[in-house]
Amino acid sequence: MRNRILHIIIAVLAAALLFSVGTCSFAHDKDVANMQALTDTVKHYKNKLGTVTASKQTLQLDNAQLKNVLLKKDRELFELSKEFLQLKSIAKYNTVTTLPGIPIIYHDTIPCIFERSGRLKDKWYSFTYQSNQNGFTVDSLSIPNTTTIITGTKRKWFLGKESLTTDITNTNPYVKVTGITAAEIDIPAPWYKKWWIWFAAGIAGGAFIAR
Repeated sequence: MRNRILHIIIAVLAAALLFSVGTCSFAHDKDVANMQALTDTVKHYKNKLGTVTASKQTLQLDNAQLKNVLLKKDRELFELSKEFLQLKSIAKYNTVTTLPGIPIIYHDTIPCIFERSGRLKDKWYSFTYQSNQNGFTVDSLSIPNTTTIITGTKRKWFLGKESLTTDITNTNPYVKVTGITAAEIDIPAPWYKKWWIWFAAGIAGGAFIAR
Protein backbone atom coordinates (compact mmCIF):
# COMPACT_ATOMS: atom_id res chain seq x y z
CA MET A 1 0.00 0.00 0.00
CA ARG A 2 2.81 2.33 0.91
CA ASN A 3 4.56 1.65 -2.39
CA ARG A 4 1.33 2.31 -4.30
CA ILE A 5 0.91 5.72 -2.63
CA LEU A 6 4.54 6.52 -3.40
CA HIS A 7 3.99 5.58 -7.03
CA ILE A 8 0.91 7.83 -7.23
CA ILE A 9 2.83 10.75 -5.74
CA ILE A 10 5.67 10.25 -8.20
CA ALA A 11 3.22 10.08 -11.13
CA VAL A 12 1.45 13.28 -10.02
CA LEU A 13 4.74 15.13 -9.55
CA ALA A 14 5.93 13.99 -12.99
CA ALA A 15 2.66 15.14 -14.53
CA ALA A 16 2.95 18.52 -12.82
CA LEU A 17 6.56 18.84 -13.99
CA LEU A 18 5.70 18.06 -17.62
CA PHE A 19 2.71 20.38 -17.50
CA SER A 20 4.92 23.16 -16.11
CA VAL A 21 7.55 22.56 -18.79
CA GLY A 22 4.90 22.68 -21.52
CA THR A 23 3.37 25.88 -20.14
CA CYS A 24 6.77 27.58 -19.88
CA SER A 25 7.65 26.48 -23.40
CA PHE A 26 4.43 27.98 -24.82
CA ALA A 27 4.95 31.20 -22.83
CA HIS A 28 8.55 31.45 -24.06
CA ASP A 29 7.49 31.00 -27.69
CA LYS A 30 4.83 33.68 -27.22
CA ASP A 31 7.34 36.11 -25.68
CA VAL A 32 9.76 35.54 -28.55
CA ALA A 33 6.99 36.16 -31.08
CA ASN A 34 6.00 39.39 -29.29
CA MET A 35 9.60 40.64 -29.27
CA GLN A 36 9.80 39.99 -32.99
CA ALA A 37 6.49 41.82 -33.51
CA LEU A 38 7.69 44.84 -31.51
CA THR A 39 10.84 45.16 -33.61
CA ASP A 40 9.20 44.25 -36.91
CA THR A 41 8.83 46.97 -39.52
CA VAL A 42 6.01 47.57 -41.98
CA LYS A 43 6.54 45.65 -45.19
CA HIS A 44 4.74 46.23 -48.48
CA TYR A 45 4.07 43.61 -51.11
CA LYS A 46 1.90 43.16 -54.18
CA ASN A 47 -1.03 40.88 -53.36
CA LYS A 48 -3.08 38.53 -55.56
CA LEU A 49 -5.35 41.42 -56.57
CA GLY A 50 -2.39 43.32 -58.00
CA THR A 51 -2.60 46.04 -55.35
CA VAL A 52 -0.15 46.80 -52.55
CA THR A 53 -0.60 45.36 -49.04
CA ALA A 54 1.11 46.61 -45.87
CA SER A 55 2.06 43.83 -43.46
CA LYS A 56 3.46 43.63 -39.92
CA GLN A 57 3.68 40.91 -37.28
CA THR A 58 0.91 40.99 -34.64
CA LEU A 59 1.33 41.12 -30.88
CA GLN A 60 -0.25 38.30 -28.84
CA LEU A 61 -1.35 39.78 -25.51
CA ASP A 62 -3.69 38.93 -22.68
CA ASN A 63 -5.91 41.63 -21.15
CA ALA A 64 -3.34 42.71 -18.55
CA GLN A 65 -0.55 42.93 -21.12
CA LEU A 66 -2.82 44.81 -23.53
CA LYS A 67 -3.49 47.47 -20.89
CA ASN A 68 0.20 47.84 -20.01
CA VAL A 69 1.68 47.64 -23.50
CA LEU A 70 -0.87 49.56 -25.57
CA LEU A 71 -3.71 51.22 -23.69
CA LYS A 72 -1.62 52.99 -21.04
CA LYS A 73 0.61 54.48 -23.74
CA ASP A 74 -2.16 55.59 -26.10
CA ARG A 75 -4.93 57.71 -24.61
CA GLU A 76 -7.07 57.55 -27.76
CA LEU A 77 -6.97 53.75 -27.77
CA PHE A 78 -7.74 53.73 -24.05
CA GLU A 79 -10.82 55.92 -24.50
CA LEU A 80 -12.09 53.92 -27.48
CA SER A 81 -11.61 50.64 -25.63
CA LYS A 82 -14.07 51.80 -22.95
CA GLU A 83 -16.87 51.20 -25.47
CA PHE A 84 -16.34 47.43 -25.13
CA LEU A 85 -17.03 44.89 -22.42
CA GLN A 86 -14.24 42.62 -23.63
CA LEU A 87 -11.58 43.30 -26.24
CA LYS A 88 -10.75 40.76 -28.95
CA SER A 89 -8.32 42.61 -31.19
CA ILE A 90 -6.94 46.10 -31.78
CA ALA A 91 -5.26 47.52 -34.88
CA LYS A 92 -4.09 51.08 -35.46
CA TYR A 93 -2.38 52.37 -38.58
CA ASN A 94 -1.36 55.66 -40.14
CA THR A 95 -1.96 56.58 -43.78
CA VAL A 96 -1.25 59.54 -46.02
CA THR A 97 -3.31 59.83 -49.18
CA THR A 98 -1.35 61.69 -51.84
CA LEU A 99 -2.50 62.67 -55.31
CA PRO A 100 -0.41 64.07 -58.17
CA GLY A 101 -1.33 67.18 -60.13
CA ILE A 102 -5.03 67.48 -60.98
CA PRO A 103 -5.47 69.84 -63.95
CA ILE A 104 -8.81 71.49 -64.64
CA ILE A 105 -8.81 72.94 -68.14
CA TYR A 106 -11.20 75.76 -68.98
CA HIS A 107 -13.30 75.10 -72.09
CA ASP A 108 -13.29 78.81 -72.83
CA THR A 109 -10.06 80.59 -72.00
CA ILE A 110 -10.22 83.82 -70.05
CA PRO A 111 -9.42 86.77 -72.37
CA CYS A 112 -6.46 87.96 -70.29
CA ILE A 113 -3.08 86.57 -69.34
CA PHE A 114 -2.48 86.01 -65.62
CA GLU A 115 -1.02 83.51 -63.21
CA ARG A 116 -1.69 82.89 -59.55
CA SER A 117 -0.17 80.18 -57.34
CA GLY A 118 0.08 79.32 -53.69
CA ARG A 119 -0.19 76.65 -51.02
CA LEU A 120 -3.05 75.79 -48.68
CA LYS A 121 -2.17 73.85 -45.54
CA ASP A 122 -4.67 72.54 -43.00
CA LYS A 123 -4.40 69.93 -40.22
CA TRP A 124 -6.29 67.41 -42.34
CA TYR A 125 -5.19 68.30 -45.87
CA SER A 126 -2.67 70.34 -47.80
CA PHE A 127 -2.05 71.13 -51.47
CA THR A 128 -0.50 73.63 -53.83
CA TYR A 129 -2.42 75.34 -56.60
CA GLN A 130 -1.76 77.25 -59.79
CA SER A 131 -4.25 79.17 -61.92
CA ASN A 132 -3.95 80.98 -65.24
CA GLN A 133 -6.13 81.87 -68.18
CA ASN A 134 -6.07 78.26 -69.43
CA GLY A 135 -7.17 76.48 -66.28
CA PHE A 136 -6.61 75.55 -62.70
CA THR A 137 -4.24 72.90 -61.24
CA VAL A 138 -4.22 71.31 -57.80
CA ASP A 139 -0.91 69.62 -57.01
CA SER A 140 0.65 67.58 -54.17
CA LEU A 141 -2.68 66.95 -52.44
CA SER A 142 -1.98 65.22 -49.12
CA ILE A 143 -4.57 63.83 -46.67
CA PRO A 144 -3.18 62.33 -43.41
CA ASN A 145 -5.27 59.95 -41.33
CA THR A 146 -4.98 57.49 -38.46
CA THR A 147 -7.38 54.54 -38.38
CA THR A 148 -8.19 52.45 -35.32
CA ILE A 149 -9.96 49.10 -35.63
CA ILE A 150 -11.25 47.48 -32.43
CA THR A 151 -13.16 44.21 -32.22
CA GLY A 152 -14.84 43.14 -29.01
CA THR A 153 -18.12 42.44 -27.28
CA LYS A 154 -20.73 45.11 -26.59
CA ARG A 155 -24.24 45.28 -25.22
CA LYS A 156 -26.77 48.10 -25.27
CA TRP A 157 -27.53 47.93 -21.56
CA PHE A 158 -26.07 46.07 -18.57
CA LEU A 159 -28.48 43.11 -18.88
CA GLY A 160 -28.65 43.14 -22.67
CA LYS A 161 -27.38 40.47 -25.02
CA GLU A 162 -23.69 40.66 -25.86
CA SER A 163 -22.73 41.03 -29.52
CA LEU A 164 -19.36 40.81 -31.23
CA THR A 165 -18.73 44.21 -32.83
CA THR A 166 -16.02 45.88 -34.90
CA ASP A 167 -15.53 49.66 -34.59
CA ILE A 168 -13.48 51.63 -37.11
CA THR A 169 -12.49 55.17 -36.14
CA ASN A 170 -10.68 57.71 -38.33
CA THR A 171 -9.01 60.82 -36.95
CA ASN A 172 -9.53 62.75 -40.18
CA PRO A 173 -13.12 64.10 -40.20
CA TYR A 174 -13.11 64.06 -44.01
CA VAL A 175 -12.57 60.28 -44.15
CA LYS A 176 -15.83 58.32 -43.92
CA VAL A 177 -16.29 54.56 -43.56
CA THR A 178 -18.95 53.40 -46.03
CA GLY A 179 -18.86 49.65 -45.41
CA ILE A 180 -17.46 47.07 -42.98
CA THR A 181 -16.99 43.33 -43.41
CA ALA A 182 -15.56 41.71 -40.29
CA ALA A 183 -15.23 38.11 -39.12
CA GLU A 184 -13.50 36.41 -36.22
CA ILE A 185 -11.99 32.99 -36.87
CA ASP A 186 -11.75 30.61 -33.91
CA ILE A 187 -8.49 28.70 -34.30
CA PRO A 188 -8.44 25.60 -32.09
CA ALA A 189 -5.19 24.89 -30.28
CA PRO A 190 -3.15 22.01 -31.75
CA TRP A 191 -3.64 18.75 -29.89
CA TYR A 192 -0.07 18.79 -28.59
CA LYS A 193 -0.64 22.20 -26.91
CA LYS A 194 -3.66 21.16 -24.87
CA TRP A 195 -3.02 20.89 -21.13
CA TRP A 196 -4.62 17.50 -20.72
CA ILE A 197 -2.21 15.99 -23.27
CA TRP A 198 0.75 17.11 -21.16
CA PHE A 199 -0.99 16.02 -17.97
CA ALA A 200 -1.71 12.56 -19.40
CA ALA A 201 1.88 12.31 -20.62
CA GLY A 202 3.06 13.19 -17.15
CA ILE A 203 0.85 10.55 -15.56
CA ALA A 204 2.11 7.93 -17.99
CA GLY A 205 5.70 9.01 -17.50
CA GLY A 206 5.34 9.04 -13.74
CA ALA A 207 3.77 5.60 -13.74
CA PHE A 208 6.63 4.29 -15.86
CA ILE A 209 9.26 5.83 -13.57
CA ALA A 210 7.53 4.50 -10.47
CA ARG A 211 7.73 0.90 -11.65
